[in-house]
Order: sequence, then C-alpha cells, then structure tokens
Amino acid sequence: MIISKLKILFVQRVITDYRLNLIKEFSNSFQQVGIISSKGTQTGSLKIADAFSALKEYKNISIYILPSIKLNYKGETRSTSLFIYPKAIKYIREYDLIVFEGTTNILNNSYLLPYAKILKKKIIFWDAGYSLNKRSLKRKIIDFVNIPLVQLSDAQMSYSSLAKSYLEQNMGAKNAFVNLNTINTSYFENINDEIVKSIQGYTFDKHNIKLLFVGAIEERKKLKELIDLILLLNKKNKRFSLNIIGDGNYINTLKEYTLLNKEISFLGPIYDKEVLKFYYFKSDLFVLPGDGGLAIVQSHLFGLPVACTKGADGTEMDYITFKPFLFNDLNELYHLLDNLKSIERSKLYKDLPDISSKKWINVFNDKVKELYN
Repeated sequence: MIISKLKILFVQRVITDYRLNLIKEFSNSFQQVGIISSKGTQTGSLKIADAFSALKEYKNISIYILPSIKLNYKGETRSTSLFIYPKAIKYIREYDLIVFEGTTNILNNSYLLPYAKILKKKIIFWDAGYSLNKRSLKRKIIDFVNIPLVQLSDAQMSYSSLAKSYLEQNMGAKNAFVNLNTINTSYFENINDEIVKSIQGYTFDKHNIKLLFVGAIEERKKLKELIDLILLLNKKNKRFSLNIIGDGNYINTLKEYTLLNKEISFLGPIYDKEVLKFYYFKSDLFVLPGDGGLAIVQSHLFGLPVACTKGADGTEMDYITFKPFLFNDLNELYHLLDNLKSIERSKLYKDLPDISSKKWINVFNDKVKELYN
C-alpha cells in the first residue's frame, strides 16, 4: 500500500494549536487527513485551535468539530475534562487508518476503537503512558479497562521511552514504538542562527537569576508551590525572579496570592513566537515543578535549559540529558536553585536529542508502511 493513497483520521478530545500544527504536516504524505475534535474549553491546555482559518490553504485536510458532552473530571495528571461525542462514529467509515488519542480519551475509545476494528481499519493507539513512580489504584483500573482496547490496535505510539515500557508492561502493547515530540519545529529551524547566537552570547549572573514558566496556568502545574519556594529563597538572598507566561483557570488565584511580590511577574498569554523568543533568550532556566512535557521540548528548541520534576509526563527522561536538573520533589528543587552557581548552556544544547518534526513524521510513516506490508 502506498501512503499517498491512504486516508488518515486523528481522533482527539480537543485539537489544540500545537497538535494541529504537527498534524498539518501529514497533508504532504497522505491523500486525505481528517481530525475529530470536541469544542474544547475557553482557556487552558484544552483550548481549541482556530482550526478553520489555519487550514484554508490545505485542501486535503478536514476537521470535524463535534457537539460533545463534557464531564468534569479530576484526572491523575492531564485528564481534567472528558468530552464524549457519539457523532464521531459517522466519520470512521470514511478513512483507512485511525489514530486514537489514548488513555485521556478512554470514553470515546471504548466504542469507537472496537467499531473501527469491526470495519477492518488499521489502528494506532497514541498514548503518554504513566510517569509517576507508584501506580495508584485508579490508574490500575484505567489500565485494566484499556488493555482490550490496546490489544485491538495494530500499533501503539508512545510519547517517550518511559511510556513505551509502561504500555508494554501494564497495558498489553505488542507493537509499541517511541515517537518523541508532538510539535512542529519549522519555526525553530528557521531561526536557528538566532538561537545559536543567544546561546553563545549567554552569561550567567548568580546574583540575578531569571526563571521562566510558559504554559497553561492550572493547579496541576504546581506554580503556587514554585512561587512559595522562590519567595523562601529570596528571604535568604534576593536573587531570583520568575516570569509566568500563559493563561488558565488558576491565574487569578495566583495573581491575588502574589500581589505584593514584585519578583513574580504575570505576562499573560503570548502566542507569537517572535515575541516569546526574547523571554526565552533572556532567561536562565525554565522551571517545571508539576505536570507537563511540551514546555520541555519548546524550551530546548529555544536553547533554554529546563529544571523539571521526575514524573512530569515521562518525556523529561528523554529530553533532559543533564540529570542534576531532574528533581524528585520541591525540596530537591529548593537545593538545586539555592546552589545554582553556573549554567553551561552551550554544553546542554549540544546534548539535546534529535527532536525535529520531520523526524517525527518519518518515524510515523515508516510504521504505517510496516503495518500495510
């Protein structure tokens, strides 16, 4: 089977900007690309992309924004809302290869995935696995429910090496592969000279350490805990500041909490990378104390090192090659920052893995060829 003759459908809870920009790349490989999505939320990590204006130039991409039933759910990590859209069953028939968002879309998968199998579609189960050290009882139940769905799929694509192992050991995966990175890297390739220049010209001032966070401002990100830690450090020696870029349902709480603290700045959402890059270039360290993964890859693409909790989403074990920047808890983060004397950014940049979206697409396409041979 020639890939250019195949029609591929991505079944998502929500199609976000970063995911849409990656999936658009498939328009060069497949005859037709389809995306199923709910209407998402107004802010935060489940904010839907402005899909229709973004796809005007793509004649072979269709996006189906379906009416959905939203269930509020306090998930283990990223699963803060579930969207059920029965109408999705209508579109499965029209495509050859179906890529299902994994565990976070479990309710839709429970009926859509078996239906796709009955229709003899090829199926890829795309999952982040589970990155916490100890599996909760809730997670064990989720895995048990997922096992038959995973085993119905033809291949399982994981976000990280850790996720691949988890899928194989706990979710019944038999044909799992790693595909690291889920964002389009074209922009970063185009400004590579600027990134290299910012790295080469970087100097570290231990008396004025500039920290950065960019992302959805939600409680699971543990920004309040990070702020507490910075304020505590600054009681000893006022040398840390934190820029927080983003929007979300927790932002007003944090603003009120830090009203009198000038070292904490909320800059709001900045979507224009031409503006955003300067905050990355002038910062010393990106800090991720809670859940997340895309923040790591974007920071590295801008040339900024990341200090990250183990268990953010599993990708940190692939991305962060400088292991002292991985911490188990906030106490370890406190000591990391308190003892921070230098950052060799050029060395950290050279050690980064190959995370271009071109490589991501090639790995995916090679797996599809394998499925059809």
